[in-house]
Order: sequence, then C-alpha cells, then structure tokens
Amino acid sequence: MLRMIIAAAYRAKGKRSMSKSELTYFMSFDLKWFTHDGSVKVIEKAIEKGLLIEENGELVPSFDVSSVEIPVDFKPSLNALKSSIFEEIVEEIAIKTGKEKKEVVAEINSLQEKSEGLIDAEVAALVLAKRYNVDVSKYVEDVEKEILQIK
Repeated sequence: MLRMIIAAAYRAKGKRSMSKSELTYFMSFDLKWFTHDGSVKVIEKAIEKGLLIEENGELVPSFDVSSVEIPVDFKPSLNALKSSIFEEIVEEIAIKTGKEKKEVVAEINSLQEKSEGLIDAEVAALVLAKRYNVDVSKYVEDVEKEILQIK
C-alpha cells in the first residue's frame, strides 16, 4: 500500500522528485489524502522502508512509479498502512523475485507444513527470503519480538 501511495502521488504531481515539504503539502492539501501529520508519517515510513531516498535535498522514489498499478478511485487511508511484519516480508519477497504474493504465501505455507507447524509463519517467511537471497535482515528483530511476545 505504501508503494502505491508514493507512486500515485508522484504520478499525480508529474514529477520525479519533490522536497519533503512539497510532498507533504501535495498529499495533505492538493490530494486531501491525509492530515499534515498523517502525510509526514507516510513520508517517514516510506523513507524508513527505502521507498523514498534523498538526493540533493529532494525525495526520489527508489522504484519505477510507472510500474505500479493504481486503481482509478484510489484514496488511501492511514489504517491501510498498518500492515503486519508477515505481510511486509511477503511483499518484499514478491517484489524481489517477481512472484505473486499468493505464490509466496503458498511457499511459506509449504515450509510450515514440512516443519509440522513447529515454525511460525513469520519465521518461515524469513527462511524463504533467505532461499531467494532476499535481504530481510531489517525484519529479524521485529519477528523475534513478535514470536517471543516481547514489547
């Protein structure tokens, strides 16, 4: 969802780069997608996830925005950004391997079945990512916290 938000904003603006304040203003006031604070959170999360990178004081998408399918009536909400760690890992694997998300989930389910249910879905997702040489090291600590119920 975050990738779609960034792609839609840049495509709607018709620009390859924008300052943080310009992107915030555009999503808040022109597109009316979020409050000012909501737009700031979206941008910060996109930077954290590596979807936006800073070049010469401007934010630039790290992916081809024209390759993202965006529904005609697209209007995001902040609630849609609250994805689980599992969903994020699945998306990362799908993007890096070119596989459909449902295919990735099926492979994760298969790994869980082979382990006779001894590993959590998140751990199986990390294992699958490793098999495909997809770097998901940024999720390891969060997965550990989630499966051990550490807050």
